[in-house]
Amino acid sequence: MKRLILLLGLVLLLTGCSVMNPYEEDFKCPKTDDGKCVDVETAYYESKGFIGQTASATSTDYEQALYDRMTDLLQAPSTPVVVPPKVMRVLMLPYEGEDSELYMLRYAYIFVDRPRWVLTDPLKGRK
Repeated sequence: MKRLILLLGLVLLLTGCSVMNPYEEDFKCPKTDDGKCVDVETAYYESKGFIGQTASATSTDYEQALYDRMTDLLQAPSTPVVVPPKVMRVLMLPYEGEDSELYMLRYAYIFVDRPRWVLTDPLKGRK
């Protein structure tokens, strides 16, 4: 009896959760309901309107589009740009407060300078 329980436990241990999995493992597009059997990238491009294209867009294409957009913004006649502030992260080590409170290790973020606007010259484009 002990051998039977041990053998049954060993079989369950070796098979793991695959015995209790109610789902089938074969998902190669069985019975599509008014849909297509395509991979994820093709479905994404079709949803964006790029029908028939493959995954040819790379990160360099994305970066080039960002640079072009930024160039257009900077070349506009009166485009204000915000220079972000400089932020310093300060580590506060644990210490004891006035009424014996314990303050643990933490970070504080401090603005070193303020954000500022960089405006283009409004008279630059006039003749």
